[in-house]
Amino acid sequence: MKKIDARFQLTLGEFRTASYYGLFLRHRRPLQIMLIVLGAALLYYLGALAKLGTANPLVFFLAMGYLVWGLLLFAGAEKEIRRYLRSPDSLLGCEYRLVFESHRLRVEIPAQDLRESYNLHNLTCGFELSTLFLLYVTPENVYILPKRALRPEETEELRSELASCLGERFACSAANLTSYYVGVRGEKVDHLIPVELRGNATKEGIA
Repeated sequence: MKKIDARFQLTLGEFRTASYYGLFLRHRRPLQIMLIVLGAALLYYLGALAKLGTANPLVFFLAMGYLVWGLLLFAGAEKEIRRYLRSPDSLLGCEYRLVFESHRLRVEIPAQDLRESYNLHNLTCGFELSTLFLLYVTPENVYILPKRALRPEETEELRSELASCLGERFACSAANLTSYYVGVRGEKVDHLIPVELRGNATKEGIA
């Protein structure tokens, strides 16, 4: 892979996208159940209005419980985002430099006098979203790389490099039709369980 030298400043929107994606990873199954319950409750309500059956209050209480839980979950995430913005450790607006070369990642944040280097093979995991790469250098530390800081060919090269170095620890659903359940210990990413979507097959294994 040719050297990739990305320089950028994170925006609030990019930080919020990464934060909510992390929230979804940590609570994926309950959120999926919530959507199913809310959808079923809506259909049940429409059926009752059409006199296709009698309304059961328990269905709506269950849906309301999930709705309240979901609202509290996202409200808590937004509170944490605002707390980070007020923190003296906030890096929003700071200049980042991420350099990829010879299977290594070098991170520089001059405002914080931070210079770190990592072997890509040793990253905990990585994710590619539509506008971002998320690079977990440890289970609790993630670097956000906006694709706007890369040329199109660099995006392709970085995707290939991460897939080669991380294997099943790199999730790019659009590229390989693989989705992931994420094992979390506390608030930290602990392991990935890949779910192969081709042909409705499933594959499970902990990285």
